[in-house]
Amino acid sequence: MKSLGMTKEQFMDRAAELASHNEVLFKGCSQAILAAFQELLGLKDLLTLKAASGFAGGIARQGATCGALIAGVMVIGMKYGRSNLEDYDTFQRGFEPVVKLCSMFRDEFGSLDCRDITGVNMLDPEETRKFYSSGRHDRECAVVVGKTARMVASVLFDTEEALLFNLSKLR
Repeated sequence: MKSLGMTKEQFMDRAAELASHNEVLFKGCSQAILAAFQELLGLKDLLTLKAASGFAGGIARQGATCGALIAGVMVIGMKYGRSNLEDYDTFQRGFEPVVKLCSMFRDEFGSLDCRDITGVNMLDPEETRKFYSSGRHDRECAVVVGKTARMVASVLFDTEEALLFNLSKLR
């Protein structure tokens, strides 16, 4: 982002690189994304990182919504979400970038769900073992995480640009 001294493409590339690296090295798509953006945006928070633990594998390997996408939603919320429950306007405005992210994600992967994207029932220990031991996890999930990080970075950059544009119109 411009405030970080990066172009949109540089910000997207760096986010993808950090998140993919985290996924391959440490596993856990949700935390891989979140940690990358916490570093990039200077929003490090141990409790938020811990809270993202259970989202990997489509919420604790249930195959539901992809943990990388959930973490992306969390990042957008960390940046643009409301900080008190009474701020309904900020709450409403926060939906637009999340809807954009979900749309981009669905267009790229055909679904929001981990099970559909990976084709793996992660509740089946044998299927999960094969997924990891074959190297598919490191190849496929790292790609999903990297692409998702790029999407999140794009949404953040565009949202920031729109906010700056709207502020300049007020002057």
